[in-house]
Amino acid sequence: MTFSRTAGSARLLSLIVATVLAGGCARDAGPEAAAAPTVEGATIRFAADSPQLRVLRSETVTDGSASVLQLPARVTWDDTRSSMLRSPLRGQIARIEAAPGEKIKAGQVLAWVTSPEFGQVQAEGARGAAELRQARNELARVRELHEAGVASGRELGEAESALAASEAEHARLQALTRGFGSRRGIDQRMPLRSPIDGILVERRMSPGMSVSADAEVPLAVVSDPDRLWLIIDVPEALASRLTPGLKVRVAPGTGEPTQGVLGHVDDYIDTERHVVQARAELDNRERRFKAGQYVRAEITVPMDGGVSVPEGAVLLLGREQVVFVDEGNGQFARRTVQAEELGQGRLWVGQGLPAGARVVVDGGLLLQQVLDQNVGTADRSAATAAAGRGAP
Repeated sequence: MTFSRTAGSARLLSLIVATVLAGGCARDAGPEAAAAPTVEGATIRFAADSPQLRVLRSETVTDGSASVLQLPARVTWDDTRSSMLRSPLRGQIARIEAAPGEKIKAGQVLAWVTSPEFGQVQAEGARGAAELRQARNELARVRELHEAGVASGRELGEAESALAASEAEHARLQALTRGFGSRRGIDQRMPLRSPIDGILVERRMSPGMSVSADAEVPLAVVSDPDRLWLIIDVPEALASRLTPGLKVRVAPGTGEPTQGVLGHVDDYIDTERHVVQARAELDNRERRFKAGQYVRAEITVPMDGGVSVPEGAVLLLGREQVVFVDEGNGQFARRTVQAEELGQGRLWVGQGLPAGARVVVDGGLLLQQVLDQNVGTADRSAATAAAGRGAP
């Protein structure tokens, strides 16, 4: 897990400069200089007049038993009530029959597409019908000849097999033509029909426009705008805490928020964005939301106790996450924690920080530098002592 730093390089530089200046003043000012901090293990104690205290700022942790997440989300059409229409074959829009906002019935033609490929399908259908008629006539002729003793049983069987094959091919071509929504003759005019009842909420076509089956954007969308989906991007670290049934609040930008219920959480992670998508239904009978709209979703997630801390309070030292606890009277103690991202600049810490604790949110790098310097001084003192013992 990575944590953003609200301070950044500029703050780090200013803290280091402050530390150096404070140390220089302590060396040069003589007996009037502030006393250097004392270090015992992972605890640092500053004198009351220490200049380092001016760059340290602490905040009290907040209750983490229930965290309110502010997550990015977008409004989409309800897939179970929507149809995205594309042309199944290449062609050109010849005529448009429906306007946006119009109520649509299942099977209604929204547009006509002129398609040579569809004309070929129509031609094959006509050929199949002609071959079927010919096979029927041939079977009738052979059957008469067989009854008269002129045609053999083998010839009769071949005629029956030819009829069965023609019937199968004719049925296939008829189903193909019906699948494209037309039973007309050979006119190359393919209808674009809506498979569902609804409202034409999107229309992205114009007469003469070239169309194909592999187009990314649908030519038309028929849907029910009274019910929409809210697709929420959940950080993978929090995905396990979201379950269907949680309440979701979302505002369209202005006005009172609308409340929905989380209906589904995906069982897989988007490996590119490291998020899990969750879905809630929105009642949109008042038309407060629009498909494609980006919003912020608010979800109250129950946590296993713990506390919530500002993101800047947690330092990442290698693979270890630490915070500095302000114990009062200029004393600060470093503690190792396990933090999880909550969003909106907050982290959740399950153990190690009691309610009411104060953590350093500005100046943690300075405190870590004091600890590092103390370790270096102790190492040099030990090396000097060892060299002294070995001297003749």
